[in-house]
Amino acid sequence: SSGINAEYGIKNIDTDMCVSTLTRLLDHCLTVAPHNLKLIALQAAVKMSLGDNEATIKLLLCSGALISDGFSDITVLDRWLESSFYNLVKACMNLGAHIEVSLLCCLKSPPEYGTSFQALKRIVQYDHLHLYYPLFWDVNLLECAIAQHHKKGDTLLRDFVIGLMRRPEMNENNHPDLVARSQNSKKCAFLRTMFQKFLSS
Repeated sequence: SSGINAEYGIKNIDTDMCVSTLTRLLDHCLTVAPHNLKLIALQAAVKMSLGDNEATIKLLLCSGALISDGFSDITVLDRWLESSFYNLVKACMNLGAHIEVSLLCCLKSPPEYGTSFQALKRIVQYDHLHLYYPLFWDVNLLECAIAQHHKKGDTLLRDFVIGLMRRPEMNENNHPDLVARSQNSKKCAFLRTMFQKFLSS
């Protein structure tokens, strides 16, 4: 790059000014074409590089909502998740949104249980658990949550999660098609809940 700079007579590049200009340009482009997924992804990458975690999450969730008709079809989200997963999880971790990290890791195929379980163990604020626990589709995750609450002496939450595990749709002996429909429904509901939480903040 130093050779290029010398060739064009560029002595110093003000990276802050470049990023600021790019951000303003992208903001303008997205007002003109708000549904352009490539522009949204680029804006999210810029926001992530600037450490703006909330904006990164909002942009990535908006792109997911756009391609899945408001998170109504989980089957079209594989490619979105593949491209968005790292920044989405990293931004949530930076904000201490551990319950979201835990569930996002279980969207992967196969699930990333190591990171998912570690995220559950890091939960210290219980503000949104009542929204998310009924949406858990993975029995392994529910069992981890039960163990964590038991260890911390949170008997009310432990018993609440045990009750969720006893629901008919969590029965692992159900027909595979029924299990898949139930899981996909809960995955979509989780992403919509996450979308509503972050877009309203």
